Amino acid sequence: MDAKIINSLITAVNSTFNMVLQVEPKVLKPEIAKGIDPKYPIVTVIGFNGDIEGNLIYSFNEETAKNVVSKMMGMPYDNLDELALSALGELGNMASGSIAMNLEKNNYKVDITPPTVITGKEIQITAEGVILKLPLNIFSEGDFEIHMVIRSGGK
Repeated sequence: MDAKIINSLITAVNSTFNMVLQVEPKVLKPEIAKGIDPKYPIVTVIGFNGDIEGNLIYSFNEETAKNVVSKMMGMPYDNLDELALSALGELGNMASGSIAMNLEKNNYKVDITPPTVITGKEIQITAEGVILKLPLNIFSEGDFEIHMVIRSGGK
């Protein structure tokens, strides 16, 4: 996977989370994964197509999801209802839009799809392509992860 793609992802996530959540996420060691096994029960999936095609999968634990929604709403929010899930989808949408803009600066033209939010204890996602797993600390140790799947392109 091209380092420009990885850097576009990391830069976009850092700037989006800093702007929207007023937190400085700590990016842990990225790794190439054999599959997508979301660690947490709340997942936002966004597709992208163009010069490169694939998916971005954002995975939250419940406590992190509640903290994210509270930050986005500007008040404590302790229920993961439809509004909260919509906010989590929107955060994924904002981060993915920023990733798309960063990729364009590196001569990769991509468009993103609307977010899909999935919840459940044993989520299984199947995807073909090169899979980058990026764990992060947002509010606590290893509380969030991103999988970026590149099916085609990516030089």
